Amino acid sequence: MQPAARAYLFGSACMGAASAVTMTFLARWLNLLEHTKTEIGTFQSLDSWGKVAVALPAAFVLARRPARGVFVASALISGLVYFFLPFLPSLEWMYVANFIAGLAMTVHYVAIAPFLFRHTRDEDRAAVFSLAEAARTLAAVAGAGIAGFSVAWLTVPLGGEAAATSAVVSGAGAFALLGALFYARIHDPEPSMLGGQRILPAVRSHVGLLARFAAPQFLIATGAGFCIPFLPTYFQERFAVPADGWGYLFASGQVLMTFGFLLTPVALQRFGFVKSMVLIELASLPFFVMLAFTTSLPIAMFAFLMRGALMNATHPILKNLMMQATPAGVREVQTGVNATLWGVGWVVGPLLAGRVLDTTGNDYSILMLTTVGFYATAALLTFLLLRSVEARVAGEVSERRLQRAIA
Repeated sequence: MQPAARAYLFGSACMGAASAVTMTFLARWLNLLEHTKTEIGTFQSLDSWGKVAVALPAAFVLARRPARGVFVASALISGLVYFFLPFLPSLEWMYVANFIAGLAMTVHYVAIAPFLFRHTRDEDRAAVFSLAEAARTLAAVAGAGIAGFSVAWLTVPLGGEAAATSAVVSGAGAFALLGALFYARIHDPEPSMLGGQRILPAVRSHVGLLARFAAPQFLIATGAGFCIPFLPTYFQERFAVPADGWGYLFASGQVLMTFGFLLTPVALQRFGFVKSMVLIELASLPFFVMLAFTTSLPIAMFAFLMRGALMNATHPILKNLMMQATPAGVREVQTGVNATLWGVGWVVGPLLAGRVLDTTGNDYSILMLTTVGFYATAALLTFLLLRSVEARVAGEVSERRLQRAIA
């Protein structure tokens, strides 16, 4: 692995720890402060509004800029936002802060896949993409576990779980700020577009390819946004899981996700890109049905862990195929389009889900079953739209390897 990619892994691990803390405890914290589910859904969606606002502009900028400054700035901004978030005077100010965090994290996301593609070889790419996801989730294990323990430990000294959780959320900012130090060591002088190519004509000539990747991801994002932001309150209200228990459960989920990421090269070798994604997505659906109807905590925990391990295992597979199928200069735009639609899905999902919970007396089964419908449709679209793309990529990779062997 090239030095720039190694430096990225350490910085990404820090960002993964920060994201794990906020994902694990922000919704639960707002629930402790007695905000309505609609308000919690609105708060969660503001992060995604940031994605919608900045993803495409960032993609066009990043197509001609090295990634180092982007990674450093994103880590600094998100770290400062998380640090000051619990000290803001009103929910409206917290809305603004979460919107800014969404801006920073989205620019960070758009830069990742093209950066890793530039700093890996064909034969190493599947392993490096999987390792990058695994490093982030493994750090998330530590972040979530430490956060859960800290909330339990600080509850009595700080006078309640809400105060303890706010302190832990603030501490998440330190992880992101540490990530900026690692990102500063990246050497990435080469823009992804060379030879003075113009971006817009290149994008226009590949609109169909952009849409093939974006359509299934929009459905997955909407389904995820309808359910995932409320999993902390689901376990809090249906099973009365305490803060430290939820932190450990979330950390355990990250452990299984890490194993899933590390096994994706094996799935790729056996099934290929598209079949791997479709099979993994379909395999996750029964576990959402379990979450919808079970009243047993052990079954709910098992379903939660398996769902996360399976659905997230498709990320490195998708990024790998997406970067190989997309030409230089359009790769950033492809990730920008995906991030924009992902943001739209996570705007729509939490807003609607919050209203559903408020109007149905917290009937979480509606959320889970709606997500199943979105995911099943996305799996079908993935199969229909990306089979031809995979066949083309396989031919191009074989040709490049043959040319290197001849040389």
